[in-house]
Amino acid sequence: MPLVAYPDAALTIWQGKDALQFIDGLSTNKMVDMMKGQLVQTVFTSSQAKIIDFVTVFHMGEVLAVQCHQSKLQNLLNHVLPRILGQDVTITDVTERNQFAVEYEVKNEHVGTFISVNNVTYGRTESNLNIVIASKENTLQHSGTIAEFDAWRIENLVPWNNHEITIKNHPLAAGLSKFVHPAKGCYIGQEILARMVSRGRQGKNLVRCKNSEVDDKLITTRGEIYSLGIVRAIQ
Repeated sequence: MPLVAYPDAALTIWQGKDALQFIDGLSTNKMVDMMKGQLVQTVFTSSQAKIIDFVTVFHMGEVLAVQCHQSKLQNLLNHVLPRILGQDVTITDVTERNQFAVEYEVKNEHVGTFISVNNVTYGRTESNLNIVIASKENTLQHSGTIAEFDAWRIENLVPWNNHEITIKNHPLAAGLSKFVHPAKGCYIGQEILARMVSRGRQGKNLVRCKNSEVDDKLITTRGEIYSLGIVRAIQ
């Protein structure tokens, strides 16, 4: 089970009685039924339905720990803070206190939950993938490289931040459709995504493709023979 550094990860703490409802109202997945010990991944989208950030929400009980990304954090805060208004929500950046990694080729039976052992939290985001968050005092023993992780992502069609998951793409094109809840109420960008789904016209798809069979400019994660790319969908 290789463990690879996750250098662009960030961590924010969302507090207040309205925090969960607030995230639910601004992102693509259903959040309001979350319980302590669960995690849910969701996408904050712009009015054009483009990705602002793809986040993992850990329900810690009194607070929500939201793993986001340093490269997108300011845009995320600019998006959410003005919308708090009179709601009981506060957001604190605690990235500097923590370190982050990804553990893959794991075998998770309880996807959507997390465990904490010796100040290290393992978020079971997929049946074969964990997000690992640890305090700076801990030592994480990395056992793989980003290149190896990218090769594994290509093989398993796993989109990733700053590759497929960018402001240029909407969640459906970036391979995040399972995090767009089909019965979700109104959120920013929802009308555009719902229209794409209802008409069967999402524009582009994330695919695993042979390098020789796709234009270089469409490749988002390059491998030796196969790559990930976002290409025009065949309607």
